[in-house]
Amino acid sequence: MEYVTITTFHEIEPAERLRQRLQAEGIDAQVEDERKLQRYAFISKPLAGIKLQVDKEKFDTAEHLLKGWNSSDKTLDEAIHCPQCGSSRIEYPQFSRKSFVPNFILGLFMAAGFVPREFYCQECHFTWPAVEHLDEKRDVLGWPEKSSSHK
Repeated sequence: MEYVTITTFHEIEPAERLRQRLQAEGIDAQVEDERKLQRYAFISKPLAGIKLQVDKEKFDTAEHLLKGWNSSDKTLDEAIHCPQCGSSRIEYPQFSRKSFVPNFILGLFMAAGFVPREFYCQECHFTWPAVEHLDEKRDVLGWPEKSSSHK
C-alpha cells in the first residue's frame, strides 16, 4: 500500500482527529510526524511536520470527504493552506525527505542563511516564505514613519 499526503498540520491533534474520521469511513489513513526529523536533519524549527496520509488508491474519495466535512464544520481550519491554490498538501522546508545527507547539508546552508526556508505546495508548486517580512511605512521622502509615541 502506498500512502500519499492529503493534508498538512503544525500540530498532531487535528490530524489525528481526521485520521479517526477517515478510518470510520473505511479509508486507511496514517499520521506521519516529521517534526523530529526536521529539527535534527534540517536544522530548522519544525513547521508543517504533521502529515495526514491516505492510501493512494483512496485519495480521491478521502479528498471528497474532507471537502464535505470542511464545508459543514471547518475541519481543515487548522491545516496549512497554499496562498496560491488553497491546497493543504504542503512541505516545509521545500526539499525531498528521501535522503538524509543532502538534506543535512542543505539544512546547514539554510541555517547559515544562504538558502531560504520556504513552504512548498505539492499541487501548484508555489513556494512562499515561512516568515513574511513587512516593509515599514515610509513618508513621502522615503524615510521610515515615526510612531505617534515619538512625536
